[in-house]
Amino acid sequence: MTRTLTKTRTEYITRPNRHVQLIVDVHLVLLCDGEVLLGRRSNTGYGDGAYEPPSGRLVERETIVEAAVRVAAEAGIALDPAGVTLAHVMHDVSGTGRVAFFLTAENWDGPAGAEADGYSDLGWFGLDALPANMMNRARIAVHHFTTGTSLSTYPAF
Repeated sequence: MTRTLTKTRTEYITRPNRHVQLIVDVHLVLLCDGEVLLGRRSNTGYGDGAYEPPSGRLVERETIVEAAVRVAAEAGIALDPAGVTLAHVMHDVSGTGRVAFFLTAENWDGPAGAEADGYSDLGWFGLDALPANMMNRARIAVHHFTTGTSLSTYPAF
């Protein structure tokens, strides 16, 4: 696939060299019998009432796998770090900039809790019947994961 650049070569070369600090989000995409675990955001100040896979921000000196294990534990799930794999990466350019790592795992244990930090409830939803009030970025990432697309930009260009 060929894509036309939105700027000229000169604009890319002469652009000031400014480093951007991105927020890094880690989402846990757990599947069971054709369903995905989603939580309804609550008391977060952003997107409350909408569903997304359990997530958290990466904290200082934490790896994305450690973050996935932490997010799982907050949802009542024991996750073996050795079984965590990359599901999808999304670069969100809609605001100040974010990168979201969507990770998955084959082996995990424990029923998801009814509540977790930042979520009023957790539940299983069919991949073909995702809730209407799902975070758009999360819906797109889950779709990309299920179709085998490993990288996306949000919003799509």
